[in-house]
Amino acid sequence: MAQVNFRIDDETKQKAEELFNSLGLTMSSAITVFIQSSLDFQGIPFTVRKRDALARPMDELIRRVDDVEHGRNCHFHDLIDVDDAKSSKRSRGTTRKASTRRRRTAS
Repeated sequence: MAQVNFRIDDETKQKAEELFNSLGLTMSSAITVFIQSSLDFQGIPFTVRKRDALARPMDELIRRVDDVEHGRNCHFHDLIDVDDAKSSKRSRGTTRKASTRRRRTAS
């Protein structure tokens, strides 16, 4: 069996060991899982991006949440209250039946 050595900062190693232990894995078994997944996938088994690529969508999400919380760029008429929608449906259904009955009796 081959042995692989690599360097990693102490804090990252400690956090990784805690995570892997909580999953029932050792550091060695977790790295083996990563390598086997890479071979099965024929590449890195997740998307590798620059940090900025992830930060921009998150910044946009944070901005939009802030807008909603402060009432900016919101179109409240697009939002439907579930209770209002149900009662509106019931009343429309009743109106349709009544108007259908009126037409039939008028004929």
